[in-house]
Amino acid sequence: MSETELRTNLSRRDFAHCTAGFFALLVASGADAVLNRGLNDPEAVKAAAARLSLIPEQIGSWTSSPEEIDEREKRLAGIGGSLRRTYRNAENGYVVSLTVLCGAAGPMSVHPPTACFEGVGYELCSGPAVVTFNDRDTGEDADSALNRAAFRLPDATSSDIVRVFWGWSDNGIWKAPKNPRLVFRGQPYLFKLYVVDRSLQQADDVKQAETFLEQALPVIRKGLHP
Repeated sequence: MSETELRTNLSRRDFAHCTAGFFALLVASGADAVLNRGLNDPEAVKAAAARLSLIPEQIGSWTSSPEEIDEREKRLAGIGGSLRRTYRNAENGYVVSLTVLCGAAGPMSVHPPTACFEGVGYELCSGPAVVTFNDRDTGEDADSALNRAAFRLPDATSSDIVRVFWGWSDNGIWKAPKNPRLVFRGQPYLFKLYVVDRSLQQADDVKQAETFLEQALPVIRKGLHP
């Protein structure tokens, strides 16, 4: 496989590792769901989760294929709705994974992927750092902020890096607070977003996730905004 192919393709093996981390997050969130059961509004969660279907399968030059999240894991974590897709850009070959979860604010606001990826054998290479994306459709006040971190497998023979962008929202504009559980406490529902890409360690100029997020966040906001 050429260097270009390595830089721009996220393999099923990588998705399997990432999925394991997300499953760990979902299961751990179940305990928080029990503790915060009295704050839940099932009808509000149901209505918010239904808006996930408004996120289009094609965004500009990005077309997608669906990925599954295990139903048992969703039940354990109290996930009211979820979406996971692999998006591919027909023009430049970039590939990213998008996951959006919806549920009660308590379980959605805890357990960042830094803990989950490290729990399945990855080590943190850089971050977390907060990065912003401007939603040009609505102006400066609609800037979204996401956490960004990079991980690698310490014993891997290649220098592949898996990067994760994540944040929370109740209205389609994403935030990356240090204490999301406190910031969003009392909200009837909460969305959590992950975007994952993969590249060679020396190929930091391949901004797959950034390119996708710049185009996708305004579209996602329109779908999720109540």
